[in-house]
Amino acid sequence: MVTLPEPPIDGRRARRERSRVAVIDAVFTLVRNGKVPPIAEDVAEQAGVSVSSIFRNFDGLDDMQRQAFDVFRERYAHLFDPVVDSAAPRAERVAKHVRARLDLLTVAGPMMQIARQRALDYQPMAEGVGRSRSQLSDQARAHFASEAAQLSPAEAANLLAVIDAMTSPEAYEVLQAAHGRSDRQISRSWVRSLTAILDSWPRLYTDTDPGLDTGLNKENTG
Repeated sequence: MVTLPEPPIDGRRARRERSRVAVIDAVFTLVRNGKVPPIAEDVAEQAGVSVSSIFRNFDGLDDMQRQAFDVFRERYAHLFDPVVDSAAPRAERVAKHVRARLDLLTVAGPMMQIARQRALDYQPMAEGVGRSRSQLSDQARAHFASEAAQLSPAEAANLLAVIDAMTSPEAYEVLQAAHGRSDRQISRSWVRSLTAILDSWPRLYTDTDPGLDTGLNKENTG
């Protein structure tokens, strides 16, 4: 049996990939440090590459930002996942939902802000933003599935939309930038607000209501 030699590694391709990864990591670093949006010269300096190499690896700044956002979504995909079982007590689910959103936004809020800005005039970025929003909506739906099960489909959709919007990246940005709220203050406000909404939403059982054991409010007609 003849063993064929492995094909030689394409050195040029390997160097190009290393350069591409360095540029994307540089975008992350600059964004975390408040350089929003990062310009080509700053990215090149941070990555240790020339400006011209950026444009050899990417089809312009839009493509560089879009690829950085795609990598961001891969690296931080776990932060979009549900973090608590829907059967847990409501207070625990509210607290962990808020904690999950703040964990994501503390790490990735600036990158998501850039993505929303570029989504206005760059369709590939708009598609990525749409996927992220869908993941956040799915996370809220998983956390509060037991409440949704007690409501008609229309009312469940209304409730989950309110929860998702209240703890959205856009809401976080307004509270932080426009109102100067710290993460600790935002956390406290979100927990109080979600608790008040859930406790007062028509036809929802509380944790102490024995009717919660049925999982559904059979008298609900929507």
